[in-house]
Amino acid sequence: MPPEGRRTGRDSDVRRPRRKRPWLVGELAIVYVLLEVYGQVRKLAHTRYDAALAHGRGILHLEDHLGLDFELRANLWVTRHHDLSQVSVWIYQHMHTGLTMWVLLLCYLTGPGVYRPARNALVLINLVGLAVFFALPVMPPRLLPGEGFVDSVAHAGFGTTHSPPLPADQYAAMPSLHLAWAVWVAVVILALLRPFRVRWVAVLHPITTAVVVVLTANHYVLDVVAGVAVAMAALSATGLVWAGHGTLYAGGQLIRRTRPLPDSDAGSAGDGASHVPDVEDFTEAEAAGSGGQSSP
Repeated sequence: MPPEGRRTGRDSDVRRPRRKRPWLVGELAIVYVLLEVYGQVRKLAHTRYDAALAHGRGILHLEDHLGLDFELRANLWVTRHHDLSQVSVWIYQHMHTGLTMWVLLLCYLTGPGVYRPARNALVLINLVGLAVFFALPVMPPRLLPGEGFVDSVAHAGFGTTHSPPLPADQYAAMPSLHLAWAVWVAVVILALLRPFRVRWVAVLHPITTAVVVVLTANHYVLDVVAGVAVAMAALSATGLVWAGHGTLYAGGQLIRRTRPLPDSDAGSAGDGASHVPDVEDFTEAEAAGSGGQSSP
């Protein structure tokens, strides 16, 4: 029997999450289906010009009313600073897909207990985005005629479609999937890394992305807000939630728990209390162990 005050992985109030990874072929099939749906929505661009233009100008008008219409000033400012513009373009063009896929792969290989809710959240983010792109096409600032915006990414040599790696839907400004994916990346990194302060550097990714998409005239400020909202709603709906102090729940199941340090006299003789470990981390290796008991 474990000492009093110490939990093991077999406690009745802690259910171990499934650790087995889903089949890779199934995961690739999900990616393929999403890309196909995105491609079909993108093919409708030539039929949605008027609606996308009206919606884009409508967002600018709303931002003007709210005092949030600083996209043009920011875009023209970065255009005058060539080196900063090039850095912004590089971040916009390469960090979005590359870092997201890298974190998804890392999660698949090293965090099977977190992978399913993380993958489900990313799928849900994209499904919501595709539905909005289809029902509410929005022209990004860089394409609005007569508004004075400069397409920084096109000026850097990627063209108005911003290829490669994939031709972009020209009227998919709202919500910003750049921001939604960036928030997803930050939350998954926070979930995967041990409770070290350095993991909070991940929060810089969505902040940087928010600045870059506005500077390059690819998104409105309200697109950024919508992207963050979609990501947080998806992460919450799929169960990837942590409760602070290192406690992580994935899919409603406890993955990691950090307990408060015991009182100074907790281990003194005669009180019968055992020293409680600081961190109870149900890792994959531990799950394969014989007893499942936490280290002292």
